[in-house]
Amino acid sequence: MKRLVDGVLRVLATGFWTGFFPVAPGTAGSLLAVALYVAVPALPLGADGSFPTLAGGLFLVGLFTLGVVASTRAEKEFGRDGGPIVLDEVLGQWITLAGLRPDPGVLVAGFLLFRFFDIVKPFPAGVSQSWKEGWGVMADDVFAGVYAALALRGLLALMPGLGG
Repeated sequence: MKRLVDGVLRVLATGFWTGFFPVAPGTAGSLLAVALYVAVPALPLGADGSFPTLAGGLFLVGLFTLGVVASTRAEKEFGRDGGPIVLDEVLGQWITLAGLRPDPGVLVAGFLLFRFFDIVKPFPAGVSQSWKEGWGVMADDVFAGVYAALALRGLLALMPGLGG
């Protein structure tokens, strides 16, 4: 049973193996998140343009919690915030896009903004990365996702045509 649980956590932590992409695995994990946001409308993230519901918030909190567990386990195999761990990018990208219609302009802008904030890591994202175990892995991408979500909504307010 432990092997099965470890295997499932490994698959989740690596974003269904996108974390093994040979170049920019974090970007691959973010692209997976965008693809799932579009392809799985049943995700309770408000992709129909509605505000994310309580279910959406609980879904994101649940994914964060699962991500802490999966990342803690994956760090034992891949090292501290190892490259193959990309579930944090999936969560951060979904935070960025939550409540927005999956229009091409929104998806591209949201993807680019999230990648920017994930790389630059403005305070407190950079500091949170030093938190122990999976907490630091997941927290910096939550902050990056929140920054990107705010920037994306500001951009959409300035350029409403971007949203389709």
